[in-house]
Amino acid sequence: MENTCRDVNIALANEFAKLAEECGVNVWEAITLANKHPRVSILNPGPGVGGHCIAIDPWFLTENSTRCRMVSTAREINDLMPNYVLQIARNLLHEIKNPVISIFGVAYKGNIDDTRESPAFKFIQLAENEGYTVRCHDPYVREFPHPLMDMVEAAAGSDLIVVLADHDLFQTIDPARLRMRTKFVIDTRNILDHERWINQGFAVRVLGDGSLVHPVSLEESIPSMGQYPTNSARPIPISLPSSISLLSPDGRERYL
Repeated sequence: MENTCRDVNIALANEFAKLAEECGVNVWEAITLANKHPRVSILNPGPGVGGHCIAIDPWFLTENSTRCRMVSTAREINDLMPNYVLQIARNLLHEIKNPVISIFGVAYKGNIDDTRESPAFKFIQLAENEGYTVRCHDPYVREFPHPLMDMVEAAAGSDLIVVLADHDLFQTIDPARLRMRTKFVIDTRNILDHERWINQGFAVRVLGDGSLVHPVSLEESIPSMGQYPTNSARPIPISLPSSISLLSPDGRERYL
């Protein structure tokens, strides 16, 4: 039950992340504020759930049940997060020919070498099925079905870095060392020093952050097709709601 409880709570955080992107707000800031309440403890969203417990145990509880809808729904939400992250990647790379994706972190969580049930497996399979070239880097993992490269090699000539594990070492990466063809980053764990990456010309997309997290003008000239120079960052379009309707105390509709 403990592992199932965590799985459900992670699914809730992932739903909050999706909602935040639709509303144009930063879910990480919202969770920090919500957790100031003494009876609230929202977990962090992420690219999926791995390990040999949390990703498995809920199915044991619901295997023969027709009533545990919340548990099975939470499992499905978390299982589909690699698909959601790939959709973000697809939106960024759709105008780039022969795109290359570099995955940073194939362990199922930070600071370990365990890859059991890691979301990286599904993300890689989905990406390769769509024709993306995928490279993998993990400073902890030594054995993995896909070839593992050092960080600089994995990023060389790449178009997108996808951070899937929250290794503490990733906080200290010097992005100036990475010679990428296109400077896109998806940080699914909110682990990178975003300001440092932005200062090196990267367009940073954080899972659950619906606000613009990089100072790239939407009016800048963008190549319509093909490759992007390594010293430019392409702005990431964010769809924001035109207004949010609210009901005032007198029952009348107001708008923000």
